[in-house]
This record gives sequence, structure tokens and C-alpha cells, in this order.
Amino acid sequence: MFDERTLAQSREMADKRDAAYDKIVERFGNSAPAAARDPRTHSGLPIKTAYFPHDVAGLDFGQIGAPGQYPFTRGNLAAQYQVMNWANQPVIGYGLPEDTRARMDLLSARGMTGYFGQKFYNLVYDLVSHEGLDPDHAGARGRVGQCGMAVYSKADMARLFDGMDLTKMNVVHITYYQVVPALAQYIAYAEERGVSPDQLRGNSMNWYHQSAYVGMSAFPPENGHRLAVELIAYCAKNMPRWNTTNLFGYGVEEAGGTAVQEIGLMLAYGIDLVRACVQAGLTADEALMRFGFQIAQANDFFEEICKIRALRRLWATTMHEKFGAEDPRAMHVRIHTHTSGACLTAQQPLVNLIRTTLHAFGAALSGVQAMEVSAYDEALSIPTEESATLALRVQQVIQEETNITRVSDPLAGSYFVESLTDQVAQAALELVDKVEAQGGYIAAQQNGWIRREIEDQAERWREEVNSGERRIVGMNCYQAEEAEKAPEIFRVDAEPERVSAERVRALRASRDAARYDKAIKNFLDAAHAFAAKDYHQLGDGELMEAAIEAARADATTGEMMGVMKEALGWRAPHEY
Repeated sequence: MFDERTLAQSREMADKRDAAYDKIVERFGNSAPAAARDPRTHSGLPIKTAYFPHDVAGLDFGQIGAPGQYPFTRGNLAAQYQVMNWANQPVIGYGLPEDTRARMDLLSARGMTGYFGQKFYNLVYDLVSHEGLDPDHAGARGRVGQCGMAVYSKADMARLFDGMDLTKMNVVHITYYQVVPALAQYIAYAEERGVSPDQLRGNSMNWYHQSAYVGMSAFPPENGHRLAVELIAYCAKNMPRWNTTNLFGYGVEEAGGTAVQEIGLMLAYGIDLVRACVQAGLTADEALMRFGFQIAQANDFFEEICKIRALRRLWATTMHEKFGAEDPRAMHVRIHTHTSGACLTAQQPLVNLIRTTLHAFGAALSGVQAMEVSAYDEALSIPTEESATLALRVQQVIQEETNITRVSDPLAGSYFVESLTDQVAQAALELVDKVEAQGGYIAAQQNGWIRREIEDQAERWREEVNSGERRIVGMNCYQAEEAEKAPEIFRVDAEPERVSAERVRALRASRDAARYDKAIKNFLDAAHAFAAKDYHQLGDGELMEAAIEAARADATTGEMMGVMKEALGWRAPHEY
């Protein structure tokens, strides 16, 4: 990108600067920080202490390009935030459906908006739902309405959404493996409101791949993978406005992985997933059109920015070159960023506001499409109204007051940023090659390799924290000498558990028993038939249609998940 005269000057200036730098470091001797002699990113990538034009001389300018142009390193669209800000997507969900609805209305009143001012709700289901149980199950005790909303049926969907225009809002259903029951119940509820599936907007997580690094019971990896393909095929044919898959990179960093592992593993999974979708009869463009990503934004400011730029480039080039994707929308990395919960501390929790502000600022500079900013008290509890509002205000201040939304990809051209973007991309590709050598992501998931890699990295992080090599303000440095004033803690009382159990028992007693019995049997038959299919036979919609009919007959989450567990298997994480 530079002529030989410029490069010669660059190297000469760098040599002089490096000599001066080395003298300073030598003067400090053994007291010089280790990072002064061997600087690295939080992923362990070696970096320089200063960058010059010759550091990017070998980069292909076409790989950097322009905003809105292939390979989309600099952003999906020519206009980034100039005409439309990123969507505010706080994670919402606790207690009864009515409790969650109240928080939805509160944050909407305080300025939470989606694309072009539409409503956007990022709703998380509770721990009981994630395990595929009902609230009156013995295993649900103490967990109903905790860490998410207690929504288990079509009737609960009504309590959550009645009075809202379902055609003019996006609803993100944050489920783990109860993806099919949750979507079926939402569709069944919408039909009662006169809204057809093709009119609905929102997201299903399709997070079966996360069982590789999240320690919860799950369907066996191969069956989870096939469920993901089935949902993609169904929605491609019946729900063109519905986002079918969320590649959950955020969970990789939360489990202790690095930025490189996050995007490398998501690219490896994407290859496996699209490969399977093509086997099921979809084109790459059809499958990819409604994919999205949930990506962490953690403490290494520039590495986290470069990670997102590298992911956009890698995804576009891989999907185009390997699978023949042609539609730009099929090559876009649509990112919902989530400021890192793993970086929050229970010590001096107000300091978390500083952390999340920097995370959000970095996410904005990298050009994400939507953002969740963790509340400062989330290391302690579900956010209070005050902390949830402050987290929303972080986004709003960045959007309204910093003026960074006027320029697309403002860091482009930085010697450091472009060099590190390329370095992160190369390291991620090396990881993809390791996964592919084992037969792909699902094979590496089944043999435990992915979990081992991430757990090894988590142990290294813990050792660095324990030794003080990795410094965390308030935790292992700058600790408070006096007892801190405890912040207000949000608590979900026992009432949601009692009410939810009563409601589900009343639903079972009042529903049309004959209709339910027929629908749940048909769903069981469809699940067993699904279990016997190979990838070439997927996509006929029978499983999803049977699930929707069961939801119409008031089947609960626990009942529907019970059917799927019986037909497809269900394992505790230690059994992989």
C-alpha cells in the first residue's frame, strides 16, 4: 500500500524508535513490566509496542476495502450509524410474564428502541425453561422466574404480549435447547391474534452448538445439529422475516475462551452448519440469509474491535468461496454484541459502569448492529430498574453525545488496527483448520476437544488473575480498604413459583384433553420420525408443524421437551 521510499523511511524511523525504547526499558531493568518486553493481547497474540506503515505493507487493500463492500471488513452497509443507530437490546426477563412485561414497558418508555425506532425486545427464559421442565416439577424448585421469565405455554405468551402489535416489533427468544417449543408457542399465540408466521419478526437462538462449552444438560450434539438445520429450513420456507440462528460466540468468552477462540469456533461451526443445510436441500444464500451472531465485547479494547472486523472478513470470504454465497445479505455478519458479563466484578460493582462503557464504545467503533450493555450489578443479581436504566443510558450517551456515529469504521487505516485485524483473522483460521482436521465442529464437540480447549484457557486466565499478572481493579488490585456500601440487590420472591405452578396445573385441567392427547402423540411420532432421518431428508417441516399443533392444544414447555428428550436423547454435560 506504500511506495518503496515510504517503506524505507518507515523502517528507519521504527529502528530509531525501537533503539530508544530498548534503552528506556533497560534503564528500568528487572523492574520493567513484563508487558514492556513481551507485549501480547489477551488472546496471547504477540504485538509490537508501536506500529508503522511497513507493518501493513503486505496487507491486501482489497481485504480492508470500504464499508458495505465485500469482504465487509469495515461493515455490512455503506452507511453505518449515520441514518440508523444500532438497536438497543437489553436482556429482559424475570419473574412472571407480567413482571417481564412491566420491565419491557419501562425500558421502552425510557428510550429503548430497535431499528428505525421499532420495538425490540430481547427476552430471556428462566432456568426451568432452559432445562425443559414445567414449574410444578420437583427439579424446578427455587428456579422459577430466576435469571429469566417464567413462560411455559401459549397462555403465558398472551400474558407477556397481549395488546402489542406483533407485526411491528422484533422479539428475541433467548432459549437454550427449548427452541422448538418456545417458537411453536409464540406462533400458536400469534395465530390466535390473527397474525400468520410469515408476518412475525424476531430471532430464535438455535443454540444447540453451545453445549460444546456451556455446562448444561442438552441434546446429543448430532441431534442438536439436526434440530438447528430443521428450524432453518422451516423458517426459510415459512417465516422469511425470522432470524433463524444465533451463533453464540459470546458464550465462548464467558466460559473462559479468548477472542480468537470465539470467532474461530463460530466460523468452524458456521461451516459445519451450512454444509448440513446444503445437504438438506437449501442453497447457501437461502440458509445464511437470516443468520446472526452474539459476540462478546471484553476488556482488551483493540483486540475486541479487531475481532469483529476480522470475523466479518472471514465469514464473507468463507461463505462465498466454500459455499458459493452470492447475495451480500447472506455474507453479512449481523452482530448483537453483549458487553462481557465475565468481566464484571462483585467487588466495587459501580466500577463495572466504567468497564461496560468502554466495552460499548469499542462495539460502536467496530460497527455492530445491536447492543446489550450489562448492568453494573449483574455480578450480584438481576438488574434493578435503576441499573438497567443506567445500562441503557450508556448506549444513548454514546449514540447522542460522542459524534462517533457520523463516520463509518473510524479506526480503519490505523497501522495497529489493520495489522491486528489481520493477525486475529490468521489465528482464527488456524483454529478452524484444527477443527476441520477432526471432521468439523460437531465431531470436535462430540470428542470433547472444544470443551477441553476452552477449559484449558479458563484455567490459564485464573492462574494469571491469582498471580496478579492479569490485574482486575477492585479484585486483585486497588482493593477497597473500608467495607463497601452494598448496592441494592434485586430479588425475585417465591410468589412466581407458586403462581406459575398453579397456572400450569389449571391449564392442564381446563384444556381440551382429547385435542391435547392427539396433538402430543402426533408430536411424539414426528419426533421419532425426525430422529430416524438423515440430513438429506430434513426440511419437510413435519416436526415444526407437529410442535405448533401441540402448542395450539396448550402443551407446555415441559411436556413438549419431554417428548423431544424421549425421541432424541438428553445428556448431562459430564456425559460427553
